[in-house]
Amino acid sequence: MWIEDGRSWRSLAAVPGQYDIARDEESGVLRISAVGMQHADQVGRYLDVLERIVQETRARFGRIRVLSDLRNAPVRTQEAADRMREGNLRLYRSGDRVALIVETSLLKMQLRRTLIDCQNIFVSPNAAETWLMATD
Repeated sequence: MWIEDGRSWRSLAAVPGQYDIARDEESGVLRISAVGMQHADQVGRYLDVLERIVQETRARFGRIRVLSDLRNAPVRTQEAADRMREGNLRLYRSGDRVALIVETSLLKMQLRRTLIDCQNIFVSPNAAETWLMATD
C-alpha cells in the first residue's frame, strides 16, 4: 500500500507494460493506469482480472468508481476496442462511474463512439476526478 494525493492506494493487479490496477481503501475508487493493451487477447485477459476486482469492490463499497488513465495508451485494434466495450457493458451498472483520462481532445472525440452510459472522457485529470466523486 502507498500514499498518493492523500489516499491509501493498494495495488490489486499489474502486468508490466499493459496495466496497473489499484484501489483507494477508504473510498473504494479504482485507479487503472499504464493501459497498454492493443490486441483482443490481451483485453480478454485484462477483463477477466478486472471482473474479479470489480466484483470484490462492489461487494465491499457498493457502486463502482474508476479513474482510468489512458494518456499513454497505444491505439487499439478495432477488435480490441470492441471487446473492451463488451466487457465494460458486462462489468458496470447504472450508478457506476468510469472516468477516462486522455491526452488530446482529438482522442477524446474518437473514443466517444465506444462509450457506455456510465463512462465519460476527460483531458483534465482534475475534471475527471471531480466528475467521478460528484454525488448524484
